Amino acid sequence: MLDDLFDDLDLETPTLEFDYARKEGWEQFVSFDASQPVEMSIGDYEALSSTERALYNLGRERFMTVEFRVSTPSLRNAAKAIQNAMADNRSPDASKSGVIISGRPGYGKTTAVLEFGRALERRRRGPSGQSRKNFIPVAYVPVPTHATAKTMISKILDFYGAIYSQTTRYDTLLERATGIMRKAATQLVIIDDIHRLDLTYRHNEQVADALKEVSERCPGTMVYAGVDVAKNGLFWGSRGEQIMARFEVVHFDRYEVDSPEGFAVWGRVIAELESSLCLLQQPHLELVSIARELHELSGGSIGRLAKAVRRGARDAIGNHTERLDLDLILTNLAAGRATAQWVEDEEGERRARRRHRARAR
Repeated sequence: MLDDLFDDLDLETPTLEFDYARKEGWEQFVSFDASQPVEMSIGDYEALSSTERALYNLGRERFMTVEFRVSTPSLRNAAKAIQNAMADNRSPDASKSGVIISGRPGYGKTTAVLEFGRALERRRRGPSGQSRKNFIPVAYVPVPTHATAKTMISKILDFYGAIYSQTTRYDTLLERATGIMRKAATQLVIIDDIHRLDLTYRHNEQVADALKEVSERCPGTMVYAGVDVAKNGLFWGSRGEQIMARFEVVHFDRYEVDSPEGFAVWGRVIAELESSLCLLQQPHLELVSIARELHELSGGSIGRLAKAVRRGARDAIGNHTERLDLDLILTNLAAGRATAQWVEDEEGERRARRRHRARAR
């Protein structure tokens, strides 16, 4: 029944899963290195032993999915904003600055903050990758579902591996967390999934207050990342006004190709993505020849595009063609677009119902 499918499935290939929300997993991500495999001809590749080919293919998979990142304009804008905020925060007299990365799903928000955090930590740790004991320059903390002030601080403690009791009072947890952050000299605090905080709800207001207290008590610069944060209630009321006053917002929007400049940027993104695949018989810039079709079907989302193209690369490696099937990529993107539109419509209706209930209260 499914035997023919599993014949082509390499069940021995290890899966890379970095638990960013724990310091050990974050350190694994920071230290992970998957250099680009050496170029070779199809003849040289076929002359390799089965083990050597498997290792080469594993190297290609890890390079294109983990190590390689397209240097998009949005990513560079986010990096510049974070650098500016960190520079602002060196002054002890100024109110703490921060950055919010906002946009639709699949536009590279989390990728941007992860890559900046990894680059910063590698720079701080130096060429050897080592540093003084207990030095943790970057922390990654996702906002938990149904967050409260106490669970938010608990997530920070979880990242650092601190032991605490569930019955410990909030003030004690806060003091413990900020003390650890100061001792670890944490310089950047990434708060992901910030769209889970809708300030129309009282518990979420308390979470916002908790994060503000953390920011004021620890030396690190806060970076929030989330989906359409303005639409999800993060800027609601007086607390939202305080956040807007302290944070620079960087929007990750869809790529536009209406102007020559926009089309050139989109073409460069596609060309860089194609080069990361390391396919042995892929014609140079072939993907660029269907740039407009790729834009239309992906909605200008680099995340959707990369997923479809990388899936096509795996197919090309698995069926030994070593060349992308452009028609298949376009078909997969079209299917993904239809699903995304359905999900977006459903989410819009749910958001409207939540707003209606909040106003009714």
